[in-house]
Amino acid sequence: MRYLKIKNDQGFYWDGKEDREIDKINKDDLLKLLNAAETDEFSMDPYDDSLIKNKAHQIIYENIHSKITQFLDEKDQFKNQVDGLYKEAIRKYSADVQNKETDDIGNLEDENESAD
Repeated sequence: MRYLKIKNDQGFYWDGKEDREIDKINKDDLLKLLNAAETDEFSMDPYDDSLIKNKAHQIIYENIHSKITQFLDEKDQFKNQVDGLYKEAIRKYSADVQNKETDDIGNLEDENESAD
Protein backbone atom coordinates (compact mmCIF):
# COMPACT_ATOMS: atom_id res chain seq x y z
CA MET A 1 0.00 0.00 0.00
CA ARG A 2 1.24 3.50 -0.79
CA TYR A 3 1.47 5.55 2.38
CA LEU A 4 3.08 8.63 0.80
CA LYS A 5 1.61 9.78 -2.49
CA ILE A 6 1.89 12.60 -4.96
CA LYS A 7 -1.30 13.46 -6.82
CA ASN A 8 -2.96 16.59 -8.10
CA ASP A 9 0.31 18.52 -7.66
CA GLN A 10 0.26 17.90 -3.87
CA GLY A 11 1.74 15.52 -1.34
CA PHE A 12 -0.52 13.18 0.62
CA TYR A 13 -0.16 10.56 3.33
CA TRP A 14 -2.43 7.70 4.34
CA ASP A 15 -3.72 8.23 7.89
CA GLY A 16 -5.22 4.76 8.19
CA LYS A 17 -8.61 5.81 6.86
CA GLU A 18 -8.02 8.24 4.01
CA ASP A 19 -5.43 10.24 2.11
CA ARG A 20 -4.71 13.55 3.79
CA GLU A 21 -2.64 16.51 2.65
CA ILE A 22 0.91 16.20 3.86
CA ASP A 23 0.87 19.57 5.62
CA LYS A 24 -1.82 18.22 7.99
CA ILE A 25 0.46 15.50 9.38
CA ASN A 26 1.14 15.39 13.12
CA LYS A 27 3.48 13.39 15.36
CA ASP A 28 0.95 10.57 15.85
CA ASP A 29 0.56 10.24 12.09
CA LEU A 30 4.36 10.13 11.71
CA LEU A 31 4.53 7.32 14.26
CA LYS A 32 1.84 5.42 12.33
CA LEU A 33 3.88 5.84 9.14
CA LEU A 34 7.00 4.48 10.84
CA ASN A 35 5.07 1.51 12.20
CA ALA A 36 3.63 0.85 8.75
CA ALA A 37 7.11 1.13 7.24
CA GLU A 38 8.08 -2.01 9.15
CA THR A 39 5.70 -4.08 7.03
CA ASP A 40 6.36 -5.52 3.58
CA GLU A 41 3.25 -3.78 2.25
CA PHE A 42 4.66 -0.28 2.78
CA SER A 43 5.46 1.84 -0.27
CA MET A 44 5.71 5.51 -1.13
CA ASP A 45 6.00 7.60 -4.24
CA PRO A 46 9.54 8.83 -4.85
CA TYR A 47 10.09 12.48 -4.11
CA ASP A 48 10.00 14.67 -7.24
CA ASP A 49 9.70 18.41 -6.64
CA SER A 50 8.47 18.97 -10.20
CA LEU A 51 5.33 16.96 -9.38
CA ILE A 52 4.49 18.94 -6.22
CA LYS A 53 3.59 22.57 -6.88
CA ASN A 54 2.89 23.59 -3.28
CA LYS A 55 6.23 24.64 -1.74
CA ALA A 56 5.20 23.63 1.81
CA HIS A 57 4.17 20.19 0.54
CA GLN A 58 7.52 19.87 -1.26
CA ILE A 59 9.50 20.56 1.91
CA ILE A 60 7.40 18.33 4.17
CA TYR A 61 7.15 15.47 1.68
CA GLU A 62 10.89 15.55 0.95
CA ASN A 63 11.79 15.48 4.65
CA ILE A 64 9.39 12.69 5.54
CA HIS A 65 10.37 10.67 2.48
CA SER A 66 14.10 10.98 3.24
CA LYS A 67 13.65 10.11 6.94
CA ILE A 68 11.55 7.03 6.17
CA THR A 69 14.05 5.94 3.51
CA GLN A 70 16.87 6.35 6.05
CA PHE A 71 14.83 4.42 8.63
CA LEU A 72 14.26 1.56 6.18
CA ASP A 73 17.94 1.43 5.20
CA GLU A 74 19.09 1.45 8.81
CA LYS A 75 16.40 -1.05 9.81
CA ASP A 76 17.81 -3.58 7.34
CA GLN A 77 21.37 -2.88 8.50
CA PHE A 78 20.34 -3.18 12.17
CA LYS A 79 18.47 -6.44 11.47
CA ASN A 80 21.55 -7.86 9.77
CA GLN A 81 23.72 -6.88 12.74
CA VAL A 82 21.30 -8.46 15.21
CA ASP A 83 21.06 -11.62 13.10
CA GLY A 84 24.86 -11.80 13.04
CA LEU A 85 25.06 -11.44 16.81
CA TYR A 86 22.44 -14.14 17.33
CA LYS A 87 24.19 -16.48 14.92
CA GLU A 88 27.47 -15.96 16.77
CA ALA A 89 25.80 -16.51 20.16
CA ILE A 90 24.02 -19.64 18.92
CA ARG A 91 27.24 -20.99 17.44
CA LYS A 92 29.14 -20.32 20.66
CA TYR A 93 26.37 -21.70 22.87
CA SER A 94 26.06 -24.81 20.71
CA ALA A 95 29.82 -25.37 20.98
CA ASP A 96 29.66 -24.90 24.77
CA VAL A 97 26.77 -27.37 25.06
CA GLN A 98 28.62 -29.93 22.93
CA ASN A 99 31.76 -29.56 25.04
CA LYS A 100 29.68 -29.89 28.23
CA GLU A 101 28.01 -33.05 26.94
CA THR A 102 31.42 -34.50 26.01
CA ASP A 103 32.73 -33.65 29.48
CA ASP A 104 29.68 -35.29 31.09
CA ILE A 105 30.22 -38.47 29.07
CA GLY A 106 33.87 -38.50 30.10
CA ASN A 107 32.88 -38.06 33.76
CA LEU A 108 30.40 -40.95 33.50
CA GLU A 109 33.10 -43.18 32.01
CA ASP A 110 35.47 -42.24 34.84
CA GLU A 111 32.76 -43.04 37.43
CA ASN A 112 32.07 -46.41 35.79
CA GLU A 113 35.76 -47.31 35.82
CA SER A 114 36.02 -46.31 39.49
CA ALA A 115 33.01 -48.48 40.35
CA ASP A 116 34.60 -51.55 38.75
